[in-house]
Amino acid sequence: MREQALCLLFEYSYHTEADINGLDELYKNALDLYGYEDDAYTRTVFFGVINEAEKLDGVISKYAVGWKIERISRISLAIMRLCLYECKYVEDVPVEAALNEAVELAKKYDTEQAPAFINGVLNSAVKGEGLI
Repeated sequence: MREQALCLLFEYSYHTEADINGLDELYKNALDLYGYEDDAYTRTVFFGVINEAEKLDGVISKYAVGWKIERISRISLAIMRLCLYECKYVEDVPVEAALNEAVELAKKYDTEQAPAFINGVLNSAVKGEGLI
């Protein structure tokens, strides 16, 4: 379900102008596009990350030393937002599991350098924000 949520969040990154009323339609269209089933976890995380994106981006910016948020690839940003959201707001996901899964998603979907970058930023963020 985490991977499904990531793909939907990545798709959203191309439609950020969608207003709150259009998000449900965007979500349903993205489910259809990827052939996914709607489920509670994916829906909660998708809308949760979008609703908390500004806060999550603030945390990412704080710990991505030397990087402006606009320079981080869409997939890396989606992975880090998802991970931080899980760490902060999803009680039944252990922080260590969220971090590990973020690195694995980066290995699968991002560039060769991305897993180390994402791991460094997220580890600094969870420690610095007191999430671990």
